[in-house]
Amino acid sequence: MTRAILDCYTDEPAGLGVPPFVGVWPRYVAGLYEETPTYLTIDDLRLVRYVESVPRVVIDPPAGRTHIEVLNHTRRYEEIRRVLENTDELVLIIGVQTPGKYLSARPGTPREARKLLESFPVRKVLTGPALTGGTQFRGGSRPQVPQAEDFEELRPFLFETYEELQPYALKGARLISQMPRIENRIVEIETGRGCPRQKGCSFCTEPLKHTVQWRRADLVVEEVKTLTALGTKAFRLGKQSCIFSYEGGDTRKLEALLAGVAALQPTVLHLDNANPQMIDERRTELFVKYLTPGSTAAMGIESFDPEVTQANNLNCPYDLAFEAIQTVNRIGGLRGENGCHALLPGINILLGLAGETEQTLEKNFAALKRILDEGLLIRRINIRRVVPFPGTVLYEEVGQKCLRKNQRYYTAWIEKVRQEIDIPMLQRLFPVGTVLKDLCSEVHNGTSTFMRQIGSYPIVVAVHERLPLNAFFHVRVTGYMRRSLIAERVL
Repeated sequence: MTRAILDCYTDEPAGLGVPPFVGVWPRYVAGLYEETPTYLTIDDLRLVRYVESVPRVVIDPPAGRTHIEVLNHTRRYEEIRRVLENTDELVLIIGVQTPGKYLSARPGTPREARKLLESFPVRKVLTGPALTGGTQFRGGSRPQVPQAEDFEELRPFLFETYEELQPYALKGARLISQMPRIENRIVEIETGRGCPRQKGCSFCTEPLKHTVQWRRADLVVEEVKTLTALGTKAFRLGKQSCIFSYEGGDTRKLEALLAGVAALQPTVLHLDNANPQMIDERRTELFVKYLTPGSTAAMGIESFDPEVTQANNLNCPYDLAFEAIQTVNRIGGLRGENGCHALLPGINILLGLAGETEQTLEKNFAALKRILDEGLLIRRINIRRVVPFPGTVLYEEVGQKCLRKNQRYYTAWIEKVRQEIDIPMLQRLFPVGTVLKDLCSEVHNGTSTFMRQIGSYPIVVAVHERLPLNAFFHVRVTGYMRRSLIAERVL
C-alpha cells in the first residue's frame, strides 16, 4: 500500500504547525510506517485546482499580493497529481483550535480537503486535533466537527508513554526532507502533554486529549539531535500547556532539558506557553540563560476581570498576572544581538467567555493601560474570539451566548487596544533606528515585502521594496503600523 500525508496545518492551545512552523503531527504519523510516506500540503491540492481552472496561475505576481493559500506547495503540479493518482491511502492531518492570523499560510478544513479530493480515488483517513472537539480557523464561529461518512476512517493518534512515542518521533523526523524551505522553518518539539492544573480553563481542549505527562530531557535532546542532522536549525520547546511547569516546575530537570538542547547549538531556541502562576525568578533566569534572544512567554491570562477569571477557572488572578509580567520584564528585558529582547511576556485575551460583560472589556483595557503606564514591555497582545468546542465546559454551559451578547462591542474595543496600547508599546519595544537582524522575507503585497525573524512570535516588518522571497535581511525600524513595523533594508 502506498501512503501519503496531507498536512492541512494545526494550531492548538498547545502546539503550532502552520508554516513557517513545523508541527509534531506529520512527523509522528510518518513514523508509524516503515516506508516514509509522501508529504503533501493542502496547498498542493489547491495548486492542482488552480492550474486546472486557471492554467497560468502565478503564485507570486510581479505587482500584486502573494497567494499564500498555495505558497507552501511541495511539488510541481504534474508531480502532485501523479502522487494523488498513485496513492492508496491518504492520511489527512487537520485541526485549528486556537484560530489566528497567519502571514504566509492558510490552514485547510475538512470540507475543503474533501471537496478538493473528490476526483481522486484515494482512501481518506482523518487524524489530528480535529478529532477532539473539531476545528475552526475563524474565532467566534461554530467548530466544524468531522463527519465519519466523509472519510473512510477516523484514526486518533494515541500513545501511552513518551518512551512508546520516541521511535515514531525519530523515524518520522525524516519527513522534513520533503518540506519546502526547511532551512527557513522552526520546528516544534514536544515537551509535555495534558494540563497540570487539577481543573482546566473552561474553553480549553487540552484536558480532553491527555492526562499530564512530561517528556524526559534525554528523549527531547535525542529528537532535536536527529532533526539537526537533517538540516533543521530552529526549534521551539512547545506542545505543552506551560513550559514553566516542566516536570512539576523542577528547576534541576528544567535546566537539564534546556542545557541539553542548547548544547546542540541551534540558531534559534525559543519557548511557548507559560502559566503566570508558575513564573518565578529561577525558572525565568534559566530560560534567559539558554534561549536565543527574541523569545516570548505566551501567558494565557485570557481576562483581567476577576468575575470572568472565576467563572472560567482561568490560570491566575489579576495580581499574580502582573507579578509574572514584572518578573519576566526584570530578568528578560535586555536587548540581544539580533535586536530583540531576551525574553518578554505575551498576553492572550479571549472574548466571549462565561460571565463577560461590557465592563469586562473596560477592565481588560485598564489592565493593559496599567502595563503601558508602568513602563513594562509586552511582546504582543493576542486578542481572539473564543470558539466553544464540544466537550469543554464552555460549550456545555455557555456556548456562544456571551459572544452573541457582546459582539457589538468587540470591533471598536480591539481597535482602541491596537491604537492606544499596541502602537505605543511597539515604539517602546523597537524605537526608530533599532536594527533587527536576520529577517526572512515571506510574502509580497504590491511593492512591499513582509518579513519576520525565525522565532516563536516574531514581529512582522514591512519594507517598501519588492525583495526576493525566502532570503534574509537586516533592517532598521522607521515607523509603525497595527501590530507591525515599517523598516528599511540595511543589508
